Amino acid sequence: MNRLLKEGKVSVLLPENGGGGLSGEVHLIEHESKKYIVRKCLDIKTAKFYEFVSKELESKKVIPKLLGRYGKNVFYEFIKGRDLRKEEKPEIYYQLGKIAAQINEIKSNQNANKNIYRELDELESGKYIPSVKVEMRRKLSNIKKKPKKVLSPKEKEKILRLYHLLIKKTKPKTSLDITGFDPGNFRIRNDKVYLVDIEAIKPNFKGIGMIKLFMAWPSSQNKKKKFSEGYQSISKLDFMKEEYEDLCRLRFLIQALWFKAQVDRDNIEDLKLLEDLIKKYIH
Repeated sequence: MNRLLKEGKVSVLLPENGGGGLSGEVHLIEHESKKYIVRKCLDIKTAKFYEFVSKELESKKVIPKLLGRYGKNVFYEFIKGRDLRKEEKPEIYYQLGKIAAQINEIKSNQNANKNIYRELDELESGKYIPSVKVEMRRKLSNIKKKPKKVLSPKEKEKILRLYHLLIKKTKPKTSLDITGFDPGNFRIRNDKVYLVDIEAIKPNFKGIGMIKLFMAWPSSQNKKKKFSEGYQSISKLDFMKEEYEDLCRLRFLIQALWFKAQVDRDNIEDLKLLEDLIKKYIH
């Protein structure tokens, strides 16, 4: 595998329509008239995690075929075709639902709460510890100004109250999930959909990815229905009650606010949705 890196033409690979690829780890290799993908990971732990996930999903054929790992470099087949768009035929959403369920079947013992307290602390204090993706977005957008705090101590306290209340009510399970349900993270080849952004697979509350999808992607009830039908062809969706959906929305909104605060994006709609959620439960 390492021969491909030494002899091939290597270039950073970005989604067709932009808006992704912020980790900078995905590269295209062109070697002897063939194309390959290599993820150049920052550490061996990440590389081994990708290897583990790829082997777990190998029989499902929903991600690119793993070709091997060499140190911190993980090699995959190149999926020809095109990136998904926000508007696709209903059958595509059925496939997305199946992919989500198959990934949710992989259990995880990691703590899905580990980042929320830090994110809330930083949103209150204005003292952020940026992720690699934040740093890349700030660099690409030439953002120089210091991020501002978003939440007051009182607002943070209300959010934590709501979070703990919903955790107690729903008792969420942790599994691997698609945390980045963005069109550019998927490719379609011969009418079959593949999740090509392995980085989007992370331990989280089971099903949180589909809530992000419903909030930001499908534009019709029929597409949501098709997604749910696809999910239920693999696994039950009876855990996705109203309170559970609200927990996932809350988690997603906190993460969105944390990211937008650092990359100078408008957060008015996110704050409004957050306020509505708080009013629904905290009186």
